[in-house]
Amino acid sequence: MTPGQDQNEYRHIDPSRLLDAVGGDARTVASLAKTFADSAPEIFLRLEQAVQAGNADAVRHESHTLKGMSALFNARVLTQLLLDTEQAGRQGQTPAPDDLGQLQTLFAQALEEIRRVAQSAARA
Repeated sequence: MTPGQDQNEYRHIDPSRLLDAVGGDARTVASLAKTFADSAPEIFLRLEQAVQAGNADAVRHESHTLKGMSALFNARVLTQLLLDTEQAGRQGQTPAPDDLGQLQTLFAQALEEIRRVAQSAARA
């Protein structure tokens, strides 16, 4: 996201807070977005595998990691669902298939928007 960019083009994230936090440095935002786009899919894959294996401790760990990364881009709904998933993992539970499906959808939507942030901010 570049300074002055229309915030309405993002529905699942709000990168403006991150831009403010880095003093308006769009290149830093681009770098963080690229890091997310490069590393989060692998972490999410590990989360999916942990859910399928019924490994609550791994679910807790991977959810915690993704929660922090998602919060950076103010992906509120995804971050909340990851917090819920992390807390379930702490209690020895794993998400139900419907909850995993919701996580997959929200993650894909946020990832697509974060990739756009990386591209638009890199051009700034």
